[in-house]
Amino acid sequence: MSSLVVIAALIGIGIGVLLSPLLDLIHKKLKLKRGYGALLFILGVAILTLTILAFFGWIIVDQANALIAGLPEYSTQLRGTLERLFDRFPWMLEQIKDFDFAATLQNAFQFILKGAQASVVAVGGAIFALIIGIYLAVDGDYYFNGAVRAFPPKLRQRASKLLVKCSHVVRVWFKAQLISMLIVGLITTIGLWIVGVQYWALFGLLTAILGIIPYVGVMIVVVVVSLITLATDPSQVPWVIVVFLVTQQIEGNVVLPMVMKGKAEIPEALLIIVMLFFGFWFGLLGVFVAPPLVAVMICLYRELYLPAIEG
Repeated sequence: MSSLVVIAALIGIGIGVLLSPLLDLIHKKLKLKRGYGALLFILGVAILTLTILAFFGWIIVDQANALIAGLPEYSTQLRGTLERLFDRFPWMLEQIKDFDFAATLQNAFQFILKGAQASVVAVGGAIFALIIGIYLAVDGDYYFNGAVRAFPPKLRQRASKLLVKCSHVVRVWFKAQLISMLIVGLITTIGLWIVGVQYWALFGLLTAILGIIPYVGVMIVVVVVSLITLATDPSQVPWVIVVFLVTQQIEGNVVLPMVMKGKAEIPEALLIIVMLFFGFWFGLLGVFVAPPLVAVMICLYRELYLPAIEG
């Protein structure tokens, strides 16, 4: 419970940082107070979410339920397929016979979906984070000035500039990452649908969500999709590999250079280490909180630590 409070508070602060410039824009264009602007934003997000769910939510839910229900059968089919492929290698056959595919696949999906299930605790944490974010965004100047006044008078100007830089880093990273995840998820979904993969919508959503984890996230999806496809229709496995190869080429050569140009760049090795740490302590939500925290850490490292040791 304490870990949920910490994560919800961090997410709330992030929501406040991201939402504040939007409320400024609404106030400037529509002459609405920030509170009314926040209400307008919530209504817009709710309408957009309900619209998307009305068109695609039922497909994803049906595919997820069908996949979970079919895991035991797919495990048997996958075992038979692998035994036929490696019948000339006795040592591999022994490993395959001793391996519990059903439990492994089920545990993998449970880990992926952990923290995203619609439980009372998760919904309560999301509402708590949203409330914190709205209060921070509506009264942004009050909380910002309060944070600056917490420093000694001679350091307040520097602290103000540093807080502004950290906020800017979080915003530009979020925008770039969100655009990248949406484009990659959409391309993967369309590609898997074209080649006829059974759970194309679910796998496209997982690609978008786990795309926040550099390299590792996509590798997890590729392995899961390949194993499921190998169990249901082995002839489609090469097409699955082709779809992900094309998607990664588009992401690496087109999407990332476009959205990350001049944006916050995070070293992949450091990001993966912090993600593993937060994932171990806080679950899947910790994985999503880690990247903006790493971006802030890098900003503080460059603005505070390096000038201090370099004089």
